[in-house]
Amino acid sequence: MENIPYSKQSIDTADIESVVEALHARLITQGPKTAEFEDAFAEYCGAKYAVAVSNGTAALILANKALGIQSGDHVITTPNTFVATANSIALNNGIPHLVDIDPDDLNISVDQVKTALGSGQKYAGIIPVHFAGAQVDMETIQVLAKEYGLYVIEDACHALGGKWIDKTGLVRRVGDCSHSDLTVFSFHPVKQITTGEGGMITTNDRKLYTSLLSLRTHGIAKPQETAISLAQPWLYEMNTLSANYRITDFQSALGLSQLAKSDHWIQRRSYLVARYDKYLKDISFLKPQKHTAAGESSYHLYIIQAQDRDALYHYLHEHDILVQVHYIPVHFHPYYQEEYGFSEGDYPVCEEYFSKALSLPLFPGLSDDEQDHVVETIRDFYDQY
Repeated sequence: MENIPYSKQSIDTADIESVVEALHARLITQGPKTAEFEDAFAEYCGAKYAVAVSNGTAALILANKALGIQSGDHVITTPNTFVATANSIALNNGIPHLVDIDPDDLNISVDQVKTALGSGQKYAGIIPVHFAGAQVDMETIQVLAKEYGLYVIEDACHALGGKWIDKTGLVRRVGDCSHSDLTVFSFHPVKQITTGEGGMITTNDRKLYTSLLSLRTHGIAKPQETAISLAQPWLYEMNTLSANYRITDFQSALGLSQLAKSDHWIQRRSYLVARYDKYLKDISFLKPQKHTAAGESSYHLYIIQAQDRDALYHYLHEHDILVQVHYIPVHFHPYYQEEYGFSEGDYPVCEEYFSKALSLPLFPGLSDDEQDHVVETIRDFYDQY
């Protein structure tokens, strides 16, 4: 059996043909396929608008910028995320303010958010992360945001296709922005769909949408229609400092092809998660992540907390099962310790989780036989105890 990665992309003939077709078009950078991808994505999520960008990190950076983050603004997020989330605040000269996580679903703790907001420190925004596809309680986040005047960016880089049921009984799709200003997604190869590299921002706010269109292209916009601009149609003006965050049309073509398969792939992920839950539940040395939100998770990762994690990690790799650890807590990184004064011990729940965290293989192309091999190898490891 070949080695089994923790995740990988699924590319078929239709995907390849869509890219080849786009490469034969007149425009291969941002063009009509990108607009088509944006429209399809907005419809899929249930949002009014979508803006495609070069990657998920770009989406986070531009989301903060569009919402008017100012130098020195404090923005709340979680230590249990890839550094891009906190980096997007720092790169806009804001100050990342971390709060600890829930021990079961591993998302930002709403109780800890309430404590931070009641501390007297003024905050500009909050970026909850739907970690591994488990959805944050966005209804409570929205209530707190309104009370304290915060903008809300959902980091849904793990959560494309996820659904949840609100208190009125309505089914919500992650990315509909019903409880946030903006939602961001990543199309890295290990995510639910891929464009190689790429990202998307959804919103229901026309003003934010227009701002994002300009921000992804150096802050440039066409000038207002005047006699001069009509006579000189080549004119453009830069209103805000930004950079090039565009995506190409051939990437967007791939994204369109992939998006059509998203729900099918989520069904496969859900099936594999149910099998893991069934076959690992009697191993007392393991604790799986809890998906608490009503509805349907996108199941980006299957995460366990494992006794003797380091030894299990190496044992599985020795047997060609390439498990991974997600993530090194933000406050463990030297930059954040030196720049913002974080230190180990600041967020004990996150640190306890991290000491045992392990992501098992989970992707649509994972076969039942491969998954059985993963489970059997884990059992073999713990049979030594």
